[in-house]
Amino acid sequence: MAIYRNISLSFWTDSKVEDTFTPEDKYMYLYLLTNPHTNICGCYEISIKQISRQTGYNVESVERIIARMEQVHRVICYSKATSEMLVLNWGKYNWTTSPKIEKPIKAAIGRIKHPSFREYVSELYAHIEEIHTVSIPYPYGSDTTVTVSVTDTVSVTDTVLNTPKKGGMGGNKTAIEKRFNDLWALYPRKQGRADALKAYERAIKAGVTDETIKQGIENYVKHIAETKTEPQFVKQGSTFFSKQAWSDDYKVITAQPIVYKEELPY
Repeated sequence: MAIYRNISLSFWTDSKVEDTFTPEDKYMYLYLLTNPHTNICGCYEISIKQISRQTGYNVESVERIIARMEQVHRVICYSKATSEMLVLNWGKYNWTTSPKIEKPIKAAIGRIKHPSFREYVSELYAHIEEIHTVSIPYPYGSDTTVTVSVTDTVSVTDTVLNTPKKGGMGGNKTAIEKRFNDLWALYPRKQGRADALKAYERAIKAGVTDETIKQGIENYVKHIAETKTEPQFVKQGSTFFSKQAWSDDYKVITAQPIVYKEELPY
């Protein structure tokens, strides 16, 4: 557990905070960034009642503010099922490529209960070299002091670069890279392009056709729309291709209403 957490002064001058956050939004967000339950991976367990007791707001007010932070400002996600708070842009301001923090971050990720939260943080950390990290060095313990800002928290995908790595899609494109590029253009969450390309090449060698992959992407995009999946929970491109998710069944099963027959008296 951290002894203290530092908040960047730019928090107060950030245009998003100044223009769209209410006073209670600012107070709640600062609490969510600095409360004693926070950890190095940015996803921690905390109940609504705990937030209520520690902030002084009643339960109804806490639920209302949390909903606004999640649905309007899109800076957090909260799971009532597991009582876990996910700060979406935490990694950008609190992670580095230093081996010193790799072990504690992975340990914290392993303790996340919500599957989607765990997958999101795990994938984000796996692509840490592509993140615009602006965290400070760690002169103390690996989870002692953290610099946090709110800049660029409008969209989770803003924290990851979509530019191709050297040897990937840049330069002279081969025929297979051009085919991959056509499919990549259809995919909704373009993260992990280099890994996705490698997975695509393996699939093609194994006999998978472009048409199969294209149909799988279209099915997944339709599934996202039908289930109203939040953007941060859409599979990253690298995950979709490496797990060959084009072969998954994305049919939405609608529960049928139960019809009760009226019992007649004998």
